[in-house]
Parts: sequence; C-alpha cells; structure tokens
Amino acid sequence: MDDFLLDPVCSVSNGPRGPKGQQIAVASYISPLADPDAWTRLIGYPKEKVPILVANVVNGPDVTVDEPWKKVIDAASASGKTVIGYVRTGYLGLSQQQFTTRLGSLDLADWTAQIERDVDAWYELYGSSIGGIFFDEGWPECGPDNVYANLYKYINDYTKRAHPGAFTVLNPGSPMAHCYEDTMDTLLTFELSYEAYTQSYVPNDWVAKDPRKIWHIIYNVPESGIEEVAKLAHERGAGLIQITDDIMPNPYDNLPDDSYMQRHMNAVEGGVPLNEGASAWKGSAPGAVSGLSITRADYSSAHMTWDKASDALGYHVFLKKGGSFAVFASIPSTMTSITVGGLSPGSTNDFYVAAVGGDGHLGMPSNTASIATNPLPGGVTVTNYSSSPLPGSTTYTANILVPYAFIRLYIWDSVSCDFDENPGWTVNFKLDAYVCTHYFVEGTTLYKYSGTVPKGSTAAPWSWSVVGPVDLVVDRYTYKWTLPIGTSTLDTSKFVVQAQGYGPFINAFSPKPDDYDCSGSALCGSAPNFLKYCDHAANVLTRRDDFFYRDDDKGLTGNCWSNQYQGCGIFIQGDGSCKISGNDLWWAYQNIRNIGGCQKCGTWHRADGCNVKIDYVSECANHS
Repeated sequence: MDDFLLDPVCSVSNGPRGPKGQQIAVASYISPLADPDAWTRLIGYPKEKVPILVANVVNGPDVTVDEPWKKVIDAASASGKTVIGYVRTGYLGLSQQQFTTRLGSLDLADWTAQIERDVDAWYELYGSSIGGIFFDEGWPECGPDNVYANLYKYINDYTKRAHPGAFTVLNPGSPMAHCYEDTMDTLLTFELSYEAYTQSYVPNDWVAKDPRKIWHIIYNVPESGIEEVAKLAHERGAGLIQITDDIMPNPYDNLPDDSYMQRHMNAVEGGVPLNEGASAWKGSAPGAVSGLSITRADYSSAHMTWDKASDALGYHVFLKKGGSFAVFASIPSTMTSITVGGLSPGSTNDFYVAAVGGDGHLGMPSNTASIATNPLPGGVTVTNYSSSPLPGSTTYTANILVPYAFIRLYIWDSVSCDFDENPGWTVNFKLDAYVCTHYFVEGTTLYKYSGTVPKGSTAAPWSWSVVGPVDLVVDRYTYKWTLPIGTSTLDTSKFVVQAQGYGPFINAFSPKPDDYDCSGSALCGSAPNFLKYCDHAANVLTRRDDFFYRDDDKGLTGNCWSNQYQGCGIFIQGDGSCKISGNDLWWAYQNIRNIGGCQKCGTWHRADGCNVKIDYVSECANHS
C-alpha cells in the first residue's frame, strides 16, 4: 500500500511489476540546446519506467566533449538512468547501400576497428556517465558459419570487457535470425509506424528467453493508440518499447508532450533492463604473432598485416600512448589485417599485435612497427576546393583529407541575410559575420531552404525541402558533386564545404567572404545619389589589362565621381607598391558588392596586403 501511494500508477499491461516488467527505452536524438525542456522531462521521469536513454552527438561520440550533451548525460546518469552512446555499424558494409567506414572501407576488420574506437571514445569523453552502447544499423543475417552474428558478439564482448557493466543494444530495426539472440543484451527488431505495427507486423521466427531481449519502436502513434500499442508489444514479447507521435524523416528528434508521455508510462509495468556479462575466452594458450608490417598510412590512419598465430581466439592491436602501450583495436582470429583510424596527422605511431587465447591470456607479442602519418598541408583538412558553374548544372570538387561524420555543401549568395524578404540559413565565417545560404547538399540529396521567419526576427529555423538527387563521386580524398542547378537558376560559384564530427570542424569558403568588409568613412552613403556615383566611377574606369592604377604617386590610384562637393571613389591603396589593372579594379568593385555584400562603402583585402576600397570622397575632378 505504501508503495502504491508513492507511485499510484495503474498499468493496462498484464503481469506484475518486477525486474522483467515492460519498460520504456528512448532513442533520444534530441539536441539539448534546441530542446532543453525535453531532456529535463526525460531525466525526471521514473527510472523504473524510463531506464534507457540514447545519446547521439554526431552519429556517434565525436572526438571532443560536447558540453551541452555532457550536461544532460551527467544529469541523466545521476538520476539513475542508463545512458547509452550511439555507435554506427553500417550493416557491416553488407547492405544494398554498401556503407563504408569513415575511411572508405568495406572490410569487416576495418568496420570492427571503427566501431570499437567509437565505443571507447564514448567512455573516454563522458566517463562513467555512459552506461553502455547502442549499436545502430545492425546486419540481421547470420552469414556463413554465423560469421556476422559472431562478429557482433565479439564486438559486444570487447565492449563489456573494456567497460564492465555496459548495457548493449543491437539495432537492425527489423526481424533477426535466431543466431543473434546471445549477441547483445537487447535487440531492436521493429522500428516502423503505427500503421505498420497494427496492420503488417512481421515477428522474429523465434521467441526470446527473456522479453527484455526485444525492443520495439513505433512512431506516428496517436495518443489514443498508446494503450493498444503497448498491449500489442507485450503480447509480441517486447520488454522494451518506445511509442512516439513524432514522424519521419526523423521520428527521434522530438519528445511527445508530457500528457502523451504520462500516458505512455502508465501503459507499462516498469522494471530493470537485462544486462549480461562478457563471454569467457575458451581455448588454449596462443602462439606468438610474427611478421607485423605497416603497409600504408595517410593523414589519420594506418593499414597493417601480420602472420596467423596458433590457437588464437582473437588479436589485440596495441598502440603506444603516453609512454605505454594500450589496446587500440581487437578483431577475431579469422582476420590478420586491419586499418585503424583516429591517428593524429603528422604523428609517429608505434604498434604491436598479440594473440588472445584461453582465459584471455596473451601470446608473445609481435615486433613493434612504427609509422608516421602525413602532416596536413597548412594545417587544414579541406583543400583544393573549386566550382565549375554551367547554365544547367554545377560541379564542385574538394579534397577532404581526414574522415568526418557529416560533409555538407552549401551554396551562398550574400554576406548577411535579408530575413524579412528572403530568409536563409546562416553559415558563419567570423563570430559575428555570416553568409546567407539557400541551397545545400548532404549525402546525395540537394535541398532548398524553406524556413520562414517572423518579421524583425533573425532566428531562422533549420527547415529545408528536397530538390532532387545529386551525383557524388568519392575517390580517396577527392569529393566531386554535380548539382542539377546552374547559373540559369542562381550564381552557383559561391559555396562552402562544411565538415563536422571526428575531425576539426571547418567551413571552407569559396570565395572567402572574410577578405571583404563594409567599413568606410562616417560620411559613407550620406551624399545624394551616392550609389549612383559609385557605379559610375566603376563603369568609366580605364578598362585595360596592364597595371594602369597604382599607389606609388606615378599614376592614378583609381576613379571617382561626384556632384563637385561629395561623391564616391574606387581605388587601390597600400604601401606604395600596389597596382591593379582597370579590368581587375572593375571586377574588384563587383566583388565588393556581390561577394562582400557591401551596399555602400567596402574594402577587398588582397592577399598581398594591398586593398581595393570603395569610399566617400569630398574632392573629385570627375563630376556630373
């Protein structure tokens, strides 16, 4: 009775409350900056009803701490929740899409290395506040001799040995073969809509020994359908569920309102997630590893091979860090080559490999092999980027030298946005300065900005509509996008390559808007017909290709136009050695207007220290 008074919730589901009672696990891909209230509610809900939350920073952990995410992860863990970190497994590269690792590989060993690196990164960055791992994009088929199921089990065991107490989930989002039952603590075997769940549900062809082994996510569920769905999930043996009214294309970026969530919690008994230990290493003492050789390296990765050791159950790859060696990757004994990433550009790295045998004992280690990664040219990760506009299409190329979680291509049209008349998405080139974009590419899809902004506001929402497919070709470091829009639609020559996650964040602009500023005299624009005078001064320049204009007192610095008393000039200035042709000065004027976005005065800061300037003049021999 006392327990009931403390938690007076009636459940519509069958069975008593207990450790195995049905629970809510939430794929909470909700930005803590965009919706802090959602996280406050998730953290505050009873841990018996909502014990599992999923953290997802950039399709994984990234390589640096994200402070807003750290704040909610720490708070959720302190409240008794198990926060599990998102790790992408890419269907092991086996699906029709043939997803590759961030380094562009389809190899199973390379996928294993990346997955394990991401697992360890969650714990390195967020410590004991991380309670496990959510392995997304799980491949659901056993494979020859259960090779794929066994690989996931190997990854699960690696996770639990390296991070004792870790709770693990494998998510194919679809039915799985029976060979997967013991691969991880929980399997997410349904991830579709309310309509699909009630009208076309396909179950596993086996029944789990413990209902907490199975997790179902059902989206686009009306609040009135919560009890129906929870009851169906209970009958179908799903001990973990998430019911949401959110919809595709991302049903995980919003939390239903509190009324909905309270009804959801009332529909489950509550309990404790299933969490089992790692498997034992069963076998004999392993032999020595020999023949370790590093065959290639680039800016952030190295590929190595070695000879097979006797009685090996697996191989640990050790990397020297801070004066001592530590496990950097671990792969099954069927594999004797691997590509490891996450190395620092321009660094020297020492590796050795040891076989793992019965009871986890290590055999004699291999020789130590060293490799130096390439330094980044100029310290930047995106180089050699350019555009080739045509009337009906535009091709962009860029060399992206290290792997990233997200690579986006924006087309920008001006410095700053007119949010009242033509709102767009802003991409900053300085803390307080940005370009305005109306098209962007992610993956192989082109989007057009569709957000609306209340008059007087500058808070543009992230809102885009699909335009169509984009042709993307990736050849090692070189990305080549071909877009179905060109100069007949807009000026497609100005663009930004944005790279984020697992490498240093970068916005690579072409042309560079920070080469321009719109400063000038305090009287800039005060003269009647000022812009008319500026345009006229530019249009009557001496248009030649030789260096007609110079700042060395031996010729003209530029041109001006006025009403005899006040007007506008365009000229080159510097240390007395600056010069420019009339044609280039005319183009510089256009670029200050079009690239710099300067509507009155402005300056182009050339790389050689010279400046081209549009400014107010009080004395001008040329006048109307």
